[in-house]
Amino acid sequence: MRHLQVTGSDLLVNQNKTAHNASSFIGNQMIVRRGQEVHFKLKFNRSVKAQDTLQFTSSLVTNAGSSLLQYNFSDSGSLSSGWGAKRQSSDSNSTTIALFTPVNAVIGRYSLSVQTSGGNTPVGNFVLLFNPWAKDDAVFMANQAEREEYVLSEFGLIYMGEPNNPNGSPWDYGQFQDNILNICLNLLDSTLSFRSNALADVQKRNDPGHVCRVLSSIINSNDDNGVVIGDWSGDYSEGTDPNTWTGSGKILRSWFEQKQSVKFGQCWVFAGVACTVSRALGLPCRVITNFASAHDSDNSLEIENYYNVSGELAERSNDSIWNFHCWNESWFWRSDLGQKYGGWQIWDSTPQEKSNGIYQLGPTSQYAVKEGDLNKMYDTRFVFSEVNADVVNYIVQSNGSVSKGNTLTSYVGKLICTKAVGKKSINNVTSEYKYAEGTAREREIYNKALGRTGFITLSAEGRSASRKQTHVSGGLIVSGSPMVGDDITVKLTLRNLTSKDKNVTANMSAFAIVYNKAVRKPIFKDSVAVPLRPSEEKEIPIQITYHDYDNKLTTDKMIQVIAVCQVENEEDLFIETSLTLQTPPIQIQALGQAILGSPTTVEITFTNPLSKPLTDCVLTAEGSGLIEHVILKNVGALEPEQKMSITVDINPYVTGEKQLLINLTSDKFNNIKGFITIDVADVSS
Repeated sequence: MRHLQVTGSDLLVNQNKTAHNASSFIGNQMIVRRGQEVHFKLKFNRSVKAQDTLQFTSSLVTNAGSSLLQYNFSDSGSLSSGWGAKRQSSDSNSTTIALFTPVNAVIGRYSLSVQTSGGNTPVGNFVLLFNPWAKDDAVFMANQAEREEYVLSEFGLIYMGEPNNPNGSPWDYGQFQDNILNICLNLLDSTLSFRSNALADVQKRNDPGHVCRVLSSIINSNDDNGVVIGDWSGDYSEGTDPNTWTGSGKILRSWFEQKQSVKFGQCWVFAGVACTVSRALGLPCRVITNFASAHDSDNSLEIENYYNVSGELAERSNDSIWNFHCWNESWFWRSDLGQKYGGWQIWDSTPQEKSNGIYQLGPTSQYAVKEGDLNKMYDTRFVFSEVNADVVNYIVQSNGSVSKGNTLTSYVGKLICTKAVGKKSINNVTSEYKYAEGTAREREIYNKALGRTGFITLSAEGRSASRKQTHVSGGLIVSGSPMVGDDITVKLTLRNLTSKDKNVTANMSAFAIVYNKAVRKPIFKDSVAVPLRPSEEKEIPIQITYHDYDNKLTTDKMIQVIAVCQVENEEDLFIETSLTLQTPPIQIQALGQAILGSPTTVEITFTNPLSKPLTDCVLTAEGSGLIEHVILKNVGALEPEQKMSITVDINPYVTGEKQLLINLTSDKFNNIKGFITIDVADVSS
C-alpha cells in the first residue's frame, strides 16, 4: 500500500467562524474559540484506511514566529490534555476532521500540521480565542444579550461629565476590523511579562486574569512603550487632544505601524482601547465610569483635601478626587479566589499608582470591593478607595494653622455606571460596588475595610488640626444647564441650624479645570459677610460671565466652584461643586437608504450660537462597517449664528445596524460629538 500523503487542506474558514461566533472579523483568517469543535478537510493521495494514523501537532506561534508551546495528538479522539482530533466523514480521498481544543487552552496564534506515513505536512494557521459561549470556559457568560453587548458589539457609550447629568460619549471599539486582532496579539507579545520570560508568560495566557493584568500595563506607556501616553496638562499641542478621539482603531494602528506610543490619552481613552482588545480576544468587557473617583495615594481609605481660606488648593496631600474616572470590567471566574469572587473583574490601564513595581491594576473582584475584602488580589484596597473613601477637608488659615473642616462619608462614588445592554442608555451599577450610602451596612463594610488597611488614617498634620463643630449647613446649586458661551449663575445657600445668631464669611472662588483637577485656572473670586438669624436660610448668588472663563476654559469644559465658609467660633464649612458646560447640538442624517457596497451620503449641520466667530473648524467621521478609515474635513471659520452644512460620503461594507460617529472641533467649542445609527441593507434585500 502506498504511503499516505496529504495533498491539500481546507480549513472551512467561513463555516468555522460562523459556528464560533467569529464571523464579524474582517478578512479570511481562521478565527475560532476554545473548547468548541473545529472542522477542516484533508485531501490525500489515496483513500484513508482504518489502520492509517494521523498524528497532529498544534504549535503556539509568537509574533516573532517562534513556537513556544506544542501539543501532539492523534485522530483517536480527545486526550486528557483536551487537545485531540477525530475523523468524521470521508469522501473518496477527502476526510473531514474534528479538532478538539481544551476549554482552558492558551489563547493566541497556532499553526497546525499533520504527520502521516508519507511525511509531515502543514495544515494551516488559526487564532484561538476565549469562548464566552462555552459553559466550562472561565469567561462563560450565560445571557446571549450580554454576550452580544460585551463581546460582539463594536459600539459603546462612555459616560463623562457630572453625576447629575452624565453624558454618554460615543466610542467606536472596532474589534473586528482589519488587522485589529493581529495588533492585539502583538500587544500580548510586547508586555514586560513576555519580554522577561516568554515561555512563562505564554503558559499563563489560558488565564483571563493574567491577560487582563498584563494588558493593563501595556496599554499605557509608562513602563513598556505601551499604546498610549497619558497627559493631563491641558496643553496637547504635541499630539492629539484626548477629547478628540472617537475610537480605538486609529490609536492601535498608529502604535503598531509607528512602533511608538500614541500622544495623548486620558482615562476614557485607555478604557476604550482596553475594551477593544478585551472583546477582540473573546473576553467580555465593558467600560465603567465612577463619578467623584478618589485617588487615595497612601491607601488610608481617606482623602485629605487641603485648601486655603480663598478656596485655592494647598499642596499638602497627594490625594485627589477626579470628577470622574473610567476603567474596565471583564467577566470571568476567579480560580485563585473562589467562586463567590467571580463575575465582573475590574482592571485599569490608566497609570495612577504602581502595583508590583509597574503601572498596572487588577484584576480586582467587584464582589471583593463591595464586601470590603481588601486582602483579595489584586489592588482591591485602591479600588475600594476609588468608590468609597471618606473625604476630610482641611482649611489652611492665613496664619498657617490648619483647621479641620467637614468630613464627607458619601461624596466619593456618587454614580458608577456603564452603557445598558442592548440600549443606547445608561445602566447604574453603583449597587454592584457598594451598599447604599447612609445605611448601617455601608458603614459596617467601610469599617471592616478600614481595619484591614494597617494605616493610621490621618496625616500628622491632619491629626493635629484644630477641631470644632459647625452649626451652619450649606450647598451650591447651578442654575439651569449652561452652555459654552453662557453666563453662569450658581447659588450658595447657607442655613443656620441653631436658635442663635451666626456670622459667616463666605469666601467664594471658581476655577476652570481638567476633569481630574490637575489643572486649575482661577476665573472668579469674591468674599461676602453673611449674618444669619436663628434658623434663617439665605441665598448668595455667584455670577460668572462668559468673559470670565472664555480664554481659560480647558477642553474638558469644566468649572469648579468652591465656597469656604468661615463660621465665627466654629468649624469651617467647605462646599464644592463642579459643572460641565454643554455644547450646542450637532444634527446628523443619512440622505437615503444605506446599501452594502453602495456609496451613501450623510449630512451634518451645525449653527454657531456665539456672538464671536469660530475658527479652525475641523470635522471627523468614524464608524466600523461604514468607513474603513477616519474621514477628516477642514471646515474653516463660522461667523456668529452662521449655519454649516457639510456632507460625508460613506461606503458600507458590513450589513446590519452600524454607528457613524461625528466630532466637530473649533477654537471655542472643543469636541462637539454626535452619532447616528445606520441600518445597512444587503444588496439582495
